[in-house]
Amino acid sequence: MDGVLLDSESRHYAVLRTLMAEYGFTYTLDHFRRFCGVPETEMWPQLLAEAGMNADANDLYRKHWERYRRDLDTNGLPVFLGTAGFLKALKDRGYRLAVASASLLSVVEEYLERLGYRQYFDRVVSSQSCPHGKPEPDVFLLAAKELRVAPGECIVVEDSANGMIAARRAGMKLVGFNGAEVPADVSLAPFTFSDYRSMTPEQFEMWYEE
Repeated sequence: MDGVLLDSESRHYAVLRTLMAEYGFTYTLDHFRRFCGVPETEMWPQLLAEAGMNADANDLYRKHWERYRRDLDTNGLPVFLGTAGFLKALKDRGYRLAVASASLLSVVEEYLERLGYRQYFDRVVSSQSCPHGKPEPDVFLLAAKELRVAPGECIVVEDSANGMIAARRAGMKLVGFNGAEVPADVSLAPFTFSDYRSMTPEQFEMWYEE
């Protein structure tokens, strides 16, 4: 969801950078990219250990999401232009769609509803329900199982390196999306795009065949 359906990465990055600065730690774009797509239950312990910080991971998780949600409520949802039109085109062509996110399922469902995108998705799954988060393939394999399709029949759209590694490990085709305000590292993706308004299901099919 984040960075692919919702242009939220810049908001998350700003909140995390400010939050960590309050503890005297400089949170950089490199930190953000390394942990992008990783569940926060895994991210915070690793980040705190790296920073040598004596802080409570659950408390930081709570503060992050409280501030992030406050930002969205104040400034609105940062959308990618053309997303709804592309999702509708995929559905009209008979695609089965799923969201596979590292965020809590309740959060994903809430924002899909607010964006008006929930109607396009057959399934919504969270890595919080899986043994391992990205870069392990669990959440993508769960999505394929829920859709009742083979992993090799799936195309994953990802903006994070961890997500791309997970897609490859799942045996799925991969397309990178780099249209977010915070530049994404899509170097692992064989094909990329940055604007939903220029995308078509036919283009995805060409990439799949290649």
